[in-house]
Amino acid sequence: MAIENATNVVIRIADDSSSTNLQTLAFATSASLSMSTELRDSTTKSSGGFQENLAGLKSWELSGDAFIDLSGDTVTATDPYTGFPGTLKTVTKLWDLWAAGNKVDIEFGTGAGGSGDKSYVGEAFITSLSMDAGVEENATYSITLTGTGALSEA
Repeated sequence: MAIENATNVVIRIADDSSSTNLQTLAFATSASLSMSTELRDSTTKSSGGFQENLAGLKSWELSGDAFIDLSGDTVTATDPYTGFPGTLKTVTKLWDLWAAGNKVDIEFGTGAGGSGDKSYVGEAFITSLSMDAGVEENATYSITLTGTGALSEA
């Protein structure tokens, strides 16, 4: 059994409808992928008083938190996905993507140091972007991306 180090799990976003230009979120502190299935009621008179269900629509959502860097759209830092210096997206670029309202390609998964280097890919819309800057605290942001279409394992 190989338990994954959560530091190796990242969210990556491409802003040009090209999954070949994926960039990791800069200074991320958390990343989460949630998948769900709605149920369709299939109860009949012969169900014996118990509800019965069938699988319905599937949906998925990504979310994450990170420190804010307002110095530009990207920053050069060690990319936890590759383990090497790279170009990472900042909240400034994410705001531009949210304002444009376009679909973005996403990837959630492991990179450098990951035991299986497995990831999940799909297309999503940025449905929430919030920033918080409390007194004497690090400025942070939260992002939520809601999937459109299938989520695939890569």
